[in-house]
Amino acid sequence: MAKKKKVTHQFKTRTREGQREMVCRNSIADESYFAWEHLKNSGRCNRWSKVAEGTTAVLCSSCTCKTVPPPEMRKGYVSKGRPRGWQFMKEFVDQSGNVFHKGVEQKKLKGSRPVTKIEPKQAKRKLSKSEKEDLRQSILQQMNMVRGTLKKARFKKDIKSGQSQLKRLERQLKKI
Repeated sequence: MAKKKKVTHQFKTRTREGQREMVCRNSIADESYFAWEHLKNSGRCNRWSKVAEGTTAVLCSSCTCKTVPPPEMRKGYVSKGRPRGWQFMKEFVDQSGNVFHKGVEQKKLKGSRPVTKIEPKQAKRKLSKSEKEDLRQSILQQMNMVRGTLKKARFKKDIKSGQSQLKRLERQLKKI
């Protein structure tokens, strides 16, 4: 822990509404504290800060901000030119010929495989209410037809295929 330097000056204090306030340490030219190097060229500060009873000196928030450099602003994620999820593919080959198996580079295989071609997904067009209703009606009509054939079916293979068709149509109906 660093040693505390003894304050050589008495700073002005006042009491407002039962709260003790003290003028900023930068109100006078004093070379004995750490922030002087940063604040010597700026003008003297006359801001008052709320302090505890035993406080001998205080540096206000605006003077403290002047002593600290601004934060570094990074741009965030920078793409490496690889598609989303490339590290989960069994095998992925980038433009420079690097071969990856589930995200781990295989240096021995560099340049031995063709570049992986990625086709972008086509965005589905959103259906309107009337189109949804028409689709729902057609699925329900197909379900009625499949149920009718199920009632007439005698063989096990016909019953199972009818049931699987019915389940597929029910899943389509839930998606709408």
